[in-house]
Amino acid sequence: MEKIKKFWNAVSYEVVIAAGLIVWFLTGRALDLQGWSSAWNAMDYSMGTGSRLLIGSIYRLFYGEYLDYTVAYKYVAVGTMLTILVLAIVLGRMIRLAVAKNDQIRHAVFGAVALYLVAPFSIAYVWNDQNLGRLDVYMLLVALLALFVGLTIKNTYVKCVCYTVLGVVGLAIHQGFAFLYYPIVFSVMVYDVFEENRVHAGRFAAAFVSGLINVAVAVYFQFFSSIHFDSAKELVTFLEGRTNLTISEYALDIEYFLKMDYQLKEITPQFYKYDAPIRHALLVLLLLLPVLVWCFQIYRDVFGWQKKSNVKWYASPYFYMLLSQLCFVPMFVIHTDWGRHFAPLFAMQIFMFLFYAAKGEPAMVYACENMCGRMKKHPWIFVVSILWIAKLDSFGARDFLKQATYLFDFLQRGFFIN
Repeated sequence: MEKIKKFWNAVSYEVVIAAGLIVWFLTGRALDLQGWSSAWNAMDYSMGTGSRLLIGSIYRLFYGEYLDYTVAYKYVAVGTMLTILVLAIVLGRMIRLAVAKNDQIRHAVFGAVALYLVAPFSIAYVWNDQNLGRLDVYMLLVALLALFVGLTIKNTYVKCVCYTVLGVVGLAIHQGFAFLYYPIVFSVMVYDVFEENRVHAGRFAAAFVSGLINVAVAVYFQFFSSIHFDSAKELVTFLEGRTNLTISEYALDIEYFLKMDYQLKEITPQFYKYDAPIRHALLVLLLLLPVLVWCFQIYRDVFGWQKKSNVKWYASPYFYMLLSQLCFVPMFVIHTDWGRHFAPLFAMQIFMFLFYAAKGEPAMVYACENMCGRMKKHPWIFVVSILWIAKLDSFGARDFLKQATYLFDFLQRGFFIN
């Protein structure tokens, strides 16, 4: 009995999180794959060297010459559940390490995990009707593996090699990884470079080389990779003989055959003109105000502690963590799927708070202790905030957040219904 209890204590967080998310996925997933990006499930490296071909190449190892829609759906489901398992392991490990280092921050750590699991930016965004079948789930998986590496491997140089490989894999999955999920990999890496708020020269050199390699790979996939077809129509004809998935000729044309100028001159201006994304985004931020306040309080306490401790800004890992988030800016400026951009941006804050707490980083521990004090003083504020966030739907793609859309329509037209 004692052995069973010990084993359960060692895996309880992971089991509860994984079981809850898998049940949520099985009961709440979209029943159809999202059509815009379905083609990439049937594309592989026999067709060229472009980005987005890695996952299709892995699928091809199992299905042979023809990919049926139902088989593709099963592959996506398996990939999603695999990501859920890795997420559960990472969250469980961060909880356990953070509490072991300082039991006084227990409530803040559990609160952060609960917030992530119920929020619009939780992993659930990858399985709604706007995103199921997109490659975002695999980009998230790579970022989670980077967190796992940072939590488990002790040798800094081995970790840098792992971060480099994971970065290349992420970029091979989707070149957008550089802007949406590489900031997480980068922020985990800089923790070691600026551990104890001082610059470690050897680690800095290793991280610099790692970053340089990933930048080079990102540039290659964006500007120099190609596929062996002359037009989107020819590519669609080929794919229609390989799969019965929905194939978007327009999506393939934009990705492989039209220049970036088309995106900048035709798609982006129309998006800003007709979709009112900035006003929608402001409503999203309003609805997520409790999360913004919580993040502000954490960052304020972190930098307050560092100021009192006379930490130089250039030696603070938090400075580079915040700086890396500028990578999100081009995605919001150029692309239209803002819901898919908001999700990793918000999730990154939670992951980094938990990661630095798991490492016992003094500034984050101080911030978590203060958060625990606020939670004990005003518990109902936190309970109501969690319930409010839990009532919101998960982030979509071009339709950022359902509740924000409803609120925008009401403010614009009242209760008018077409």
